[in-house]
Amino acid sequence: MAGGEGWDYSDTNYIVLGMIVERVTGRRYYDEVKRRLLGPLKLRRTFPSDSRRIPGLAQGYAGADNPFGGTDAMIARDGRFAINPQFEWTGGGIASTAEDLARWARALYEGRAFDRALMPQVLDGVAAKLGPGVKYGLGVIIRETEAGPAYGHSGFFPGYLTEMAYFPDLRAAVAVQVNTSAPRSTGKPLSRFLTDFAAIIREESRQDTKSSAGSLRRGTGPAGTPLR
Repeated sequence: MAGGEGWDYSDTNYIVLGMIVERVTGRRYYDEVKRRLLGPLKLRRTFPSDSRRIPGLAQGYAGADNPFGGTDAMIARDGRFAINPQFEWTGGGIASTAEDLARWARALYEGRAFDRALMPQVLDGVAAKLGPGVKYGLGVIIRETEAGPAYGHSGFFPGYLTEMAYFPDLRAAVAVQVNTSAPRSTGKPLSRFLTDFAAIIREESRQDTKSSAGSLRRGTGPAGTPLR
């Protein structure tokens, strides 16, 4: 594909960005992420994947005879990865929890992680080969779902799959992680799980609104005066 003829995802662009970050700041990328983002946002269970030993990481399964190390289990008995996770670096070399990812999604897409004025540019997406009607902005997958627009991203590492999304209409973020990357192991795309959860949140919100309205109509005012 020649320049200007289309778009496709590539970790290489994020690797180049990481090199720029380190050249401009004079500091390690991981140090800058901790100082500027993880610390201020209190994401205490998010760590760099900069070693073949990552404390607390769940065992991941990539399927028998997979091309990434050739074994199903990706962590050996000695606690070392079958492959070196350092190759991901700024292309996704972060280990985290679903809770931290959801908190990160809210901070990012509500304009609290970076200058809120950047958000229109971040969300100015182009057509992407990630499904019907899907767009890709600046590090964000943009989808229209049954629960309204969704901003987020997916993640893949041998033995692990991740998906997170923020639903602005609900002001809610959802993240899902599974410790398998074997083909068809989850039954449906993880993005579908997110929209299912968002639909539950939307319905609960509607029920809460109805319940609050009903309580208001049946309630009383000062000194027991019925409300009208």
